[in-house]
Amino acid sequence: MIPLQIGSTKAQAYVALPPGQARAPGVVVSFHKDGIDDFTRWLVDELAGDGFAAIAPDHFHVLPPGKGPDERRDYMTDEQLALDFRAAVDWLKSKNIAGKPALIGHCMGGRATLMGLVADPDIWSCGCMWYGGGVFRKMGKASPPAELAGALTVPVVSFNGSEDTHPSPEEMGKLDARLNELAKPHEFHRYQGADHGFMNKFGDAYDVAAHKDSWAKAVAFMRRHIAVPQFS
Repeated sequence: MIPLQIGSTKAQAYVALPPGQARAPGVVVSFHKDGIDDFTRWLVDELAGDGFAAIAPDHFHVLPPGKGPDERRDYMTDEQLALDFRAAVDWLKSKNIAGKPALIGHCMGGRATLMGLVADPDIWSCGCMWYGGGVFRKMGKASPPAELAGALTVPVVSFNGSEDTHPSPEEMGKLDARLNELAKPHEFHRYQGADHGFMNKFGDAYDVAAHKDSWAKAVAFMRRHIAVPQFS
């Protein structure tokens, strides 16, 4: 854990850097509903093992004392998430990363990933979403991220389970159609029999096959779109 300055706010982030790389490509991780837990720490560490400099800002810094993640919707906004992402990108730049970073996330972090890509399209190389529901729902003053998808300038990949209800296959189909209509580069993958949280190896819905396939595809996707010498 490191301190992370977000505007005038002092927050924290979980970070990991790959050993022996002078200039690594960067990844910002938007965590799932349980925050910086075993899964988020594992994910950031796994990214470092794959050669990425990774940072997961603690979005829950907006929660007042005594308030927990279950009450997050009363305090979190897309505007604040965008500030968190910018601070995380600034930290990566301070580490002399190569190229523009990728933005990835699971669950609420999947929705936040799409939001971040459309809020600040010029700072990213690509985005990876896992089961990010609520993309057609507002969270703050701005329009929902799916409605702002016209601002998307980088490719995005989405991974979802056929048994998930949030997002449902219908919601992801609607987002797919929206991106097709706008001619935005994207890939959507659906895993039969997999439910929400299928990549969380610490959770009850863990699906090892869906996890391994989606992670391999995501790493290849990021390596393809972050144009740096060691990945060429």
